[in-house]
Order: sequence, then structure tokens, then C-alpha cells
Amino acid sequence: MKQIVKYINYINLLSAICLTASLMFYYPVQRNVFYVFFISYFLEIILEKKWKSIRIDKTRIYYIVLGVFFLLAVLYLPIENSRKYTVFLLEKRLSIFGFAIVGFFGLNNKFRINYFLNTFIISSIIAIIYLIFYRIGINVFFEYPLKTEVIELMRIKYVNSHMAFDFYLNTSLISIWFILSRSWTKTVWWKRYLYIVSLTVILSALSISEGRSGFIIGVILILSFIFVEIWKRRKVMGIVIGFIIPFLFVGVVSFHKRMTESQIKTEPRLFLWESALSVIKENPVFGFGISDAQEKFDLARPKYETVEYRERWNTSTHLDCHNQYLQTTMESGIIGLLILLFLYISPVFKVDKTKRMLAVFLMFLCAYQSVFDMFITGPFTAIFCIIILLLLSVKNNTLNLHQVGN
Repeated sequence: MKQIVKYINYINLLSAICLTASLMFYYPVQRNVFYVFFISYFLEIILEKKWKSIRIDKTRIYYIVLGVFFLLAVLYLPIENSRKYTVFLLEKRLSIFGFAIVGFFGLNNKFRINYFLNTFIISSIIAIIYLIFYRIGINVFFEYPLKTEVIELMRIKYVNSHMAFDFYLNTSLISIWFILSRSWTKTVWWKRYLYIVSLTVILSALSISEGRSGFIIGVILILSFIFVEIWKRRKVMGIVIGFIIPFLFVGVVSFHKRMTESQIKTEPRLFLWESALSVIKENPVFGFGISDAQEKFDLARPKYETVEYRERWNTSTHLDCHNQYLQTTMESGIIGLLILLFLYISPVFKVDKTKRMLAVFLMFLCAYQSVFDMFITGPFTAIFCIIILLLLSVKNNTLNLHQVGN
């Protein structure tokens, strides 16, 4: 029996790594790995009788709250008037409940954080190489003057939207910083250079992405890494750099082609946010439930929508407000918003000290992404849950690497 459990443990670990690697791509790529991960995990629960070792602590309380966040949608069902969007929206966030159960019962002892951080990095590099060398062609890529347009076309067709792609790349940037920051002297020289080259490639990919938000947060992260590393060594120099960084940020970001005044003024999210706010004002405390909130948003949207939206995007059967905070408040009011903020903020205080700054950067990235898209209840649900597991439930082994020498 012990040998069977051991095999299942490794299957669960391998499926979790494969799931992490596939999260950059559209959902059909992930589907089968999801099944393997959750089936193997529930076998672990039964075979290891995980319920016998349950002790309620601050980590399990977090996963209980995560489960409650999902159940809010279910609790509103009896009082909602509409069922138009119920099944569709519940399916999008179902994995929240699954990962809440995983976190509550705990992962097996084979999991290590380095496996997953390196998976983010390697998958990012492979995806970039796949697009440039295989789908576009290296000669076409370097000779074609409109690099952003050609890579956008291929990425949308074969990988994912820029929001998902850029988020994954930024997660990889954080992973590279954390590994090098924690184990620079213990990592052999050629691996250091591989990490640095990977960081450069990922930054380059972000710089030619049509996505502004992904590029901006990438710049913020790199400048933050520089500040943190200098501050750890020389506080005075850190203060000086802290004053310089805002100017560097403005200078770098201004080069992005979608940061012109006209581009910002015509940002389609602005009318979506206005529409959501008008719905929230009707019932800010309790909200309307997932389906009723979406229907009210659908009715409010035509009052604020732009000419560009009517001409180019008005064929969508479902359009959310592209803001997790506003969407949650529409659905479950201030109560839901407070739970959401708890889910984003509390991991920083729950992790052990060796992962504190990692938690700061990862949760900041999640909170930032939530301003521009559905996150915990949209296409980022699984990657958010994987990040939470890494922070709260997976052992940090970056200080125990076996590499030696320079």
C-alpha cells in the first residue's frame, strides 16, 4: 500500500507541474491534466486518510475563506431572478472550490517550490521560442517591421490572449528574481547566466507585446527587484535609487506604442467600469448574484459604450466588466469585495519569512491584474490557485540547492 501511495504522490506532483506548464495556453490544453491532478489528489485523500491529521490553523482558514468565496455564488442562487449566466459563470470558477479542498487537506511531501518556479521560467522560454522559430519563422520575425502585430496574430491563434501570456511571463520574472536572490552563491555560474538570459528574453517579449498592462507591471517588477537588492546591501544607495526609479519608470513606459494620450482616452475598459459602477450603486452592500449582476450589467452597458465598441466588438454574447473588484462587488456587494481583498492581502502575512517578498510580488501582480481583467473568477483562476499553493502549502527549497562553486 505504501508503494501505491508513493506512486500516486509522484503522479500528483507531476500532474501539478504539467498543469503549471500548460497554464499559459488556452483551457483545452489544460483539461486532461486537470483531471489527472484532481483524481490523483482525491485518491491521496482516501489512501492517506488525510482527514485524520486535520488541524485548523491560519493556512487552513485561508482555504476555508477561498471556498466561501466560491460558495457566495451558490448562496445567491435561490434569490436570483435569472439563470441565464449561472452555469456558464459557475463553470469558470469551479476550480476555486477544488483547489480550496486541496489546500485545506494539504499537499504531499514531494512538492518543492523550485520545481514550479523553474516550470514557469522554462515554459515561458519554450512558448516564446515556439512562436518565433516555429510559428513565425526567425527570418520573418527579424525582417518584418511590425513585430508586435505578427507575434500578436500567432500568439492569439496558438497560445493565448496577451493578458494571460503577459501575466505568465511576469510570474516567470518574479521566479527568476526569487531563485537568484535566494541562491546566487549556491548556483553554478552557467545556470546564473541561463537565468539572466531567460530574464532578458522574457523582458524583450513583454516589450513588443500589444498589452500595456503586462508591459507596465513588468517594468515595475524589474525596477522593484533592483531597489530591493540594493536596499538589502546599502540602505543609503537604496534611498537614492528610490527617488530615481519613478523617473526611470515614466521614461521606459512612455516608449510603449499604446501609451499615447489618444490610446488611453479610447481605452474600452473605461466604459465597462462606468457600467459596472452604475450597477453597484443600485445595491452596494449585498450585490445581485452572479447571473442577475451580469444581466444588469448587460442592460447598463449600452448607456456608456463607445463607438469603437459598437463597430468592432458588439458581437460578443458575454462581456464582463474586465475588473475583478467591480465584478465581485456587483455580484456579492461589499461582503464579497472584502473577502476578495482578504484573499489577495493575507498570504503576505501567512507565509514563512523566506517567502515573504515572493508573496509580496506575486500577490501584487495578482491584485494589479485584477484591475484590468477577471482574475480569480476568470481565465486566471487556476494560476492564482497554483500561486497560493506555492506560497502557503509548498516547501521552499531555494536555500537548499545542491549546486556549488562559481
